[in-house]
Amino acid sequence: MRITNIGREAHKLSQNGQEYLLAPGNFIELDLTKAEASAIPVPFEATGTPIKAPKIEVEKKA
Repeated sequence: MRITNIGREAHKLSQNGQEYLLAPGNFIELDLTKAEASAIPVPFEATGTPIKAPKIEVEKKA
């Protein structure tokens, strides 16, 4: 997904243990799930197609 700084100043975005400093109008491409994209803070905007969340396998009891 494309994460764009739509604010008027440069802002830091922290995602998956990494920090990105984005100037106004600049963007970064990240692989995000729909839940991660909806949690992106203001002044950032997430656009594009999210990746599918990994399936969690449940252990079967014997």
